[in-house]
Amino acid sequence: MSNQPLDQIANQLRKSDEYRVIQKYQKPKGYNLDSNNDCDVNIENKHKNKNKNKSTNKLIGVYLDIEATGLLYSNDKLIELGMVKFEYTQDGRIFNLLEEFSGYQDPNIPISGFITKLTGINDDMVRGHSIDEDEVSEYLKDVEIIIAHNAQFDRAFFETTFPNIAPKAWACSMRDINWNDEDISSFKLEYIAYRYNFFFEGHRAIIDCLAGIHILSQELYNSKQLALKQLLDNAMQPRFKLWAQNAAYAHKDLLRTRQYRWDTHPAHGFKAWSIELPENQVEVEINYLKNEIYSSQMNILVDIFDAFSRFSLNNYVQQDNSKYTDKINWINGLQNAK
Repeated sequence: MSNQPLDQIANQLRKSDEYRVIQKYQKPKGYNLDSNNDCDVNIENKHKNKNKNKSTNKLIGVYLDIEATGLLYSNDKLIELGMVKFEYTQDGRIFNLLEEFSGYQDPNIPISGFITKLTGINDDMVRGHSIDEDEVSEYLKDVEIIIAHNAQFDRAFFETTFPNIAPKAWACSMRDINWNDEDISSFKLEYIAYRYNFFFEGHRAIIDCLAGIHILSQELYNSKQLALKQLLDNAMQPRFKLWAQNAAYAHKDLLRTRQYRWDTHPAHGFKAWSIELPENQVEVEINYLKNEIYSSQMNILVDIFDAFSRFSLNNYVQQDNSKYTDKINWINGLQNAK
């Protein structure tokens, strides 16, 4: 309900360069509701009209958020799962907010005071609770894409907790939007919300999901794209992960400055600096590694992922690299070039 006196004060402050008004998030009825007639109203029948522009066919996405006892999926446990479905089109518009799914999971280990302070979740809240894998699978049945903020974290805990759910396409609202190019210097969800003039009580699964969807509905500051459109475009492109295996210790600062991360290869077990790139940056990076990091010929391992295998613990099992034979040959050519 609108508080008219406060709204009037806020409107006055917005007119001044001396103040910035940040409003508490209020769940909307939906987005672009006046554009519903431009899209298929019945999602289940979206394929019947073959002449309809595919970019305006409504699809169902889900924003997912997980709270856990810590950061390491190998040691820590999921304690809360939140998901919110929403309608969207490939041109980046979001429409109705749909069913929510929320549940606690007893980790059977104590929740630390730090996690309770961060999330508000304590041992009593989760004791005896269990999230049914079949219910989660049924909820996701009609979903085209799962979006999370830091999908590498969320997907790892999701797959560890629900190992039998068929893989879906995943996207990351932290990595699949070029926030730096939009002059947004921090990737934290709360900070991005602040830049879009709203705030929310973070670190609870459902509100984080709703805030994430709200951010995806916005127009990006510099590119003027809808945030969801840029995310979809980036997420659906093949991604290339380059491993600077056996790089000299003296080069660690160079690699870190270039956004490499120290990581363990899931299939081969070695530790090395790695970077994930879109296709149009691969050639430059291979040449950089050849000329600046290695003094002799070195075979650089490059993994290729798509939205179904990216961020997955099982990506080296799920990924069918035979469909990327031409890209693998291209990479081998780059590495062998003098």
